[in-house]
Amino acid sequence: MKTLYIDVYFLINLTVDYISLYFAATLAKVPTSNKRLLLGAILGALVAVAIVFLPEIIILKIAFSVFGLALIAFVSTKRISLRRRAKFTLAFVIFESLIGAGVHYVYGLLDTFLYDYLSESAGGAYNRRLIFLSLIILLSIGVFKMLISFFSNIESEGSATVEISFLDKTLKTEAFIDSGNLAMDPMDMRPVLFLKRGAAASIFPESVIDLTDPDTLEREIRKRIRLVPVSRGGTTHVLTGIRADSVKILSGDRSEEISVTLAIDKEGGTYGGFEALLPSAAISDVII
Repeated sequence: MKTLYIDVYFLINLTVDYISLYFAATLAKVPTSNKRLLLGAILGALVAVAIVFLPEIIILKIAFSVFGLALIAFVSTKRISLRRRAKFTLAFVIFESLIGAGVHYVYGLLDTFLYDYLSESAGGAYNRRLIFLSLIILLSIGVFKMLISFFSNIESEGSATVEISFLDKTLKTEAFIDSGNLAMDPMDMRPVLFLKRGAAASIFPESVIDLTDPDTLEREIRKRIRLVPVSRGGTTHVLTGIRADSVKILSGDRSEEISVTLAIDKEGGTYGGFEALLPSAAISDVII
């Protein structure tokens, strides 16, 4: 009879859940943070451990799992629509299943071929944890790249009217919708809306557009500044990003707020003749 070590079981689930949540958030383009992802992973690991101690009643375990999954999705993301949360949850389940299956397979190989090395007398408990963590990361990176490569081929096109509000100013402009825009705010994983310098100058102060030292900005503005890494022509550039008061998509007499970080493009991108480049992931729930 094999022994289940709760500490090892918790650690494995924590690692799998965190990586799965991170990849799901990246794929679904939902706003989140490292703290939220870690909290969701801890909650997921606790749910997995709790299920072990539940009575052997299938319906009870399924109900508890569904409730735990909904709670994890709620804790791991910021305010988003129910539809986007459902897409995020589905992506999380897919990643967790794939990574979990890989971990289970590797566990079987370790038990079969490396039993002597990983036995308790050889410090096996410690060695297993280190090996599992390394293999989980390697497996998940490969799966992630494969899925991102597949989904990034889904194209969108067209334009949308965008209204940006910052402090006491408002800018209304047309933005080109681009599925190839995969840039994200590294702080909270929000999609990035690129704005030309000319358009940005009508709403943001020059101290933000030509930013050299964030400490010179007013505190209210400084806390909204982001650094957004962007790859162009094989080279990584860092653009000045900023969180606006609101960004809305306008359609007729309707307006819907979207969750994006603005990045000021001072290099003069073309954007198909538009003033802004809007990531299609940011408007997946908006009817335009």
